[in-house]
Amino acid sequence: MSLQNIEELNAKAKKLAERINAEQNLAVIHHYDADGIASGAIIGKALQRADKEVSFKGVKQLYSETIEELRNLADFFIFVDFGSSYISELNEALEDNYIVIDHHQPKTSNQKNFLNCCHYNIDGSFEASGSTLAYIVAKHLGNNYDLSSLAIVGSVGDMQDSSGKLLGLNRAVLEEAVKHNLIEVRRDLRLYGRITRPLVQFLAYSTDPIIPMLTGSEENCLRFLRSKGFELKRNEHWLSYEELSFEERKRLATELILHLDSFNVPEWKIARLIGEVYTLLKEPYGTPLRDAKEYATLLNACGRNDAIEVALAVCLGDRDLELSKALSILAEHRKKLREGIQLMIEEGVSERESFYYFNAGSRIKDSLIGVVAGMLYGSGAVLPTKPIIALAMQEDGFIKVSARATQELVRAGINLGKALQECCAELNSKAEGGGHVIAAGCRIEENELEEFLKKLDKKLKEQLAGN
Repeated sequence: MSLQNIEELNAKAKKLAERINAEQNLAVIHHYDADGIASGAIIGKALQRADKEVSFKGVKQLYSETIEELRNLADFFIFVDFGSSYISELNEALEDNYIVIDHHQPKTSNQKNFLNCCHYNIDGSFEASGSTLAYIVAKHLGNNYDLSSLAIVGSVGDMQDSSGKLLGLNRAVLEEAVKHNLIEVRRDLRLYGRITRPLVQFLAYSTDPIIPMLTGSEENCLRFLRSKGFELKRNEHWLSYEELSFEERKRLATELILHLDSFNVPEWKIARLIGEVYTLLKEPYGTPLRDAKEYATLLNACGRNDAIEVALAVCLGDRDLELSKALSILAEHRKKLREGIQLMIEEGVSERESFYYFNAGSRIKDSLIGVVAGMLYGSGAVLPTKPIIALAMQEDGFIKVSARATQELVRAGINLGKALQECCAELNSKAEGGGHVIAAGCRIEENELEEFLKKLDKKLKEQLAGN
């Protein structure tokens, strides 16, 4: 990522902001995951501050028919965190009355109303999230530096910190948030739930990395922590990791590293245990909003359980009724994920030469199937040596395909977004999709399933062979 590329992208963002400023009645159309919701809130908040008339619409995916349904929402449209695969359809339906701000792999070249980091040799999987790009545009709409913390939530929700820290454009935005005392960065254990989970669950639900004998067993975690002399409760209150002293946190990290080493876990996997964590300093202590990863999970839970508007309200500042609703949805979301993982473990997965797959039909919600697929790696049900392809039936009769891989598979040559995009194009039907190298999705017609799986198997084999 060169300075020239950043300057060119920033100049394009400024032009798009000028185009937005010329409009009054606008609709922000955003994806339903954490990055999409954060992106929509960033642009929406900036528009509200500029006294624009703005409406919001969060959708699971942008398909051709979705574009038609949106035409009467406003005079001008801003698509964030998706749209890169639909530029020609948007041109046809909306003419010049839209812009796209996205970081997914594009199908078309750079155009005047299209901002995509990939056109500037900036990796949309690791260097720039949708919310980071939305923030860069928002900076040209007014004094919106405080929205930088929300951009970090979106980036973390998109797993752009999977190397152990945020990189590229994400890093530049993080530095702004730190400068304005919005976020604290520290090197620490990167396990999920450091603020809200009791210590036992903090270890038991670890999936990145998987901790032998501890992941999946609260009983073993309880014994482990007690044997190492850690206090688990204080005045009947179960302690979280964040409530430990600095010395206790340091000692727990050491004990976990020694534990992993005793099971001959490779050094590179042990290294994933430690990295950067991001604390949102303006958020209430003890709530999921205090930690970027937990905040993102809250947004994902709402988005994937038909409560996009609740998540959006939280991002826009509601810390009362809507936050209470979001916390309840999060609890139910976790229950559904546990049930989904248990179903797949009990039934087992099918296997092709280059991937694992399972078809949940209507038994797992299509909006949750991708999350379940990613979590299967942590369950031990599959080895991290092949991508996982998860299938679920959508209400419209299409099959939802969610694909997940690991960093190691990406390094070996896997590019899921490209593979799914190419398969859909070759089916010559209503199949549509794309995404990132490590996580992608599409929809296909039910009668195309076998042909799709054959094509995907071939493409993934070619990717691995060509690296």
